[in-house]
Amino acid sequence: MKLKGLLALIFTSVGILILLLLGNALLSRQKDAELGEAELQKHYSYQLADELRQSSDDLTRMARTYAVTGNKKYEKFFNRVLQIRNGEVARPENYDQIYWDLVTGDEELGNSEQGEKASLESRMLKAGFTVDEFALLKTSQNRSDSLVKLENVALHALKGEFDDGTGAFQIQKAPDQALAIEILHSQKYHDAKAQIMEPLREFAQMVNQRTYVLVERLKSEIDQRLKLGITLSAILFGILIIGYFFILRLVLRPVDLLSQAVSQLERGKYIEVTGVHGVKELNQLMQAFNQMASSLRLRENEKETALTDLGEKATALEKERGRTEKLLLNVLPVAIADRLQKGEKVEAETFPEVTVFFADIVGFTKLATELGPRSVATLLNELFEIFDDLAEKHKLEKIKTIGDCYMAVAGVPDRSPTHAQQMADFSLEALAALKSQNKQMSRNLEIRIGMHSGTVAAGIIGRKKFAYDLWGDVVNITSRLEGTAEPMKIHVSESVHARLEDSYLFEERGEVELKNRGKLRTYYLVGKKAERS
Repeated sequence: MKLKGLLALIFTSVGILILLLLGNALLSRQKDAELGEAELQKHYSYQLADELRQSSDDLTRMARTYAVTGNKKYEKFFNRVLQIRNGEVARPENYDQIYWDLVTGDEELGNSEQGEKASLESRMLKAGFTVDEFALLKTSQNRSDSLVKLENVALHALKGEFDDGTGAFQIQKAPDQALAIEILHSQKYHDAKAQIMEPLREFAQMVNQRTYVLVERLKSEIDQRLKLGITLSAILFGILIIGYFFILRLVLRPVDLLSQAVSQLERGKYIEVTGVHGVKELNQLMQAFNQMASSLRLRENEKETALTDLGEKATALEKERGRTEKLLLNVLPVAIADRLQKGEKVEAETFPEVTVFFADIVGFTKLATELGPRSVATLLNELFEIFDDLAEKHKLEKIKTIGDCYMAVAGVPDRSPTHAQQMADFSLEALAALKSQNKQMSRNLEIRIGMHSGTVAAGIIGRKKFAYDLWGDVVNITSRLEGTAEPMKIHVSESVHARLEDSYLFEERGEVELKNRGKLRTYYLVGKKAERS
């Protein structure tokens, strides 16, 4: 199976089930609405029937109260009940609630007409009753209307008006309250009232039965929709699980194995993907990968054979190159050696700001005679190794050693704005290291140091056994400062003093006669101001 077909099948199935679930949910919601409408219809039917009953009771109460009290307002209330029921006046708001018990105490309230005109019969027609249900209500209303006629007889008797046989009350006699009371409390009246209630009771049973059947049917349909929704959800969940396992087995697992094989390939392990089957596209991809891995493994074996031979040659060449580079770096500064290795021509350069250092051992000739050549060489090696370590620490360039003389420079070949400070720190630490060594070795070896700052030229001398060297008046002056220095003192020129006087401590030596230079003001470098304070 192709990946496109698998995904289309899964997503199409899921989409159809989701649409079915949405449709089922909408139908369930519609059935819920119909169920609510049925309950509301039932309540409204009861409300209309109760209003018919209540109006009949209100007519009886107003007629009897009028017959007993003779108060005209109860006659007015009686007529108002009929007018409201027949739709001749507006139906008051909240008429279906407790109304006349409040109105009888306030005649003006009974005259309010804030609602709409709608007879009880018209409202029953709009209620959507069945023919039989409407017939029962109509029967009850007709019987109530017949009872109204009997009540009118009693009301007119109270006013001394009697029926002339045509339904008109044209005969005038003395008011007969007793007759009115008797009519309204007679057995005939009670029988008529009972006849009004009987159709209402049958109506309530019929409405209740009809609503019950409708509600049960709607509930059954809602239950079916619910079961259908649960079934569709279960099917959807099952399809998702099955789809997940299919994708896991046919897509994700082959992809994961391919990913692991690619990772192994990056580490140089040419393994093949076997024992797994996926969708058609992935099967083709795995086959192509296995072919590539097999081809690479074959080429790797050939390459390893060739590299073994090259490696042996390269190892020998690298060893030789290392020895050459080490030798070159011991002879020349790193920057100059790099330029030479790149094939660049190294010409002499001018460095306007450098500080040159010279140091030699006091009484070296006598010392060499006393110790002998081998011991002197060992002594010089120990001392100059200390100087070499300090030169590397302070980023100085060692130029050369001549016998017991050690020459270094700061600011060459890497230019540095702090060349004087670097050389000053180097000189102070060199003296301190020599003193510490003298103490450990129980000897009294002394050196003289000279320092001078200025401009020099630097470059390579010769083509065979070449060396990196400095030229200029600064070199000569530094050598003479070292030669005229006191033992274990750092003899510096005025140019060094000018560059360091803010941060270092000096002792003024005064004017010193230097060969071919005349008298120069010089100083002894003592230490750093921060260290002394």
